[in-house]
Amino acid sequence: MAEAAYEFSEDWFSANAPIWAQVFPQLLPNATKLLEIGSYEGRSTVWMMEHALAANTPASLFCIDTWQGGIEHDRAAMPVIEARFDRNVALAKAPRPWLQVHKIKSPSRLAMAKLIAEGHGASFDFIYVDGGHHAFEVLGDLVLAFDLCRRGGVIVCDDYLWDLYDNPLATPKIGIDAFVNCYAPRVKPLNGIPLYQLWLRKLAD
Repeated sequence: MAEAAYEFSEDWFSANAPIWAQVFPQLLPNATKLLEIGSYEGRSTVWMMEHALAANTPASLFCIDTWQGGIEHDRAAMPVIEARFDRNVALAKAPRPWLQVHKIKSPSRLAMAKLIAEGHGASFDFIYVDGGHHAFEVLGDLVLAFDLCRRGGVIVCDDYLWDLYDNPLATPKIGIDAFVNCYAPRVKPLNGIPLYQLWLRKLAD
């Protein structure tokens, strides 16, 4: 990622990049359809555009965010955050005409339900769940992500061990654990990946 070309005020993703760079070629060497829930300024978005998809191969990346902020954000700053996302994605997109980026400004539950209704069910190779951090929000996102992910595809749950608040219901872990327990054995946690993020392989519909 050419940092000088992009503009970011936060960096919650770079620590994951070396792991993603190793895991992506092993798990998803031919990925062409990706979904990101929670895009913020586009740091992870740009990484996926640059590294997760093969060059000169038609591909799609769908980005869902309200750009209104969550409990941990300064909501007054969100218009600037959204503008940074637009600029960063445009910079990454310019040399990649084969890549289609679909920005969806909407609550994730509505956007994903609409994608299912429009025929995108069981079609995504990779889904990155990094939207709302309340347990119920994460659980809802994962249920819909499961329906959108193809068999053999991968769902990544960010902030599995996030503990910004004392109330466990205001953190992702309970929602992620509930999903994994209820959907076993249709999803399988992948071993050998640091647990701050939980990677799941979809095994069956």
